[in-house]
Amino acid sequence: MIVAKPVIDNQYWILKQDDQKIGNIQASADGYVVKIQNQVSSYKTIPMVRRNTNIEFEPAEKVSRPRPNQVHGYSTGCRTHNGMWNVQMKLPLFTKTAKSKSWFAAGWYCVKQHRAWKVVHNPKLIVLERYSYQGPFYTEEQARGQSVS
Repeated sequence: MIVAKPVIDNQYWILKQDDQKIGNIQASADGYVVKIQNQVSSYKTIPMVRRNTNIEFEPAEKVSRPRPNQVHGYSTGCRTHNGMWNVQMKLPLFTKTAKSKSWFAAGWYCVKQHRAWKVVHNPKLIVLERYSYQGPFYTEEQARGQSVS
């Protein structure tokens, strides 16, 4: 039994028999070219390759990219883009989309608004610039423990 392992999905496969590479299948402009040792065959479609050869195709592995939801170890609870560390303010900052102009601070913060301290997760940078704050904290419990009443 010859097994076709996908390298590039629907374009290139490595053919193996008993864990030995014996050839490949490559997509071309007019179909698929099967090369097994010194033999070269052309087919129009993958079902034709299956039908005329003794090749079993393995399904392509789905590669799931982990969505970044942290900036420098501080949680965000959402997908992040453009993560960076603001050296002057000592804050982990990020945007929510690649082209966004709104910056958010990752982590938990205690922010004093209207004479009261509130625990906030991922406040906008402009909030931290306008109001007194403490943080960043890694967890909500840390922020509540540090909040000034």
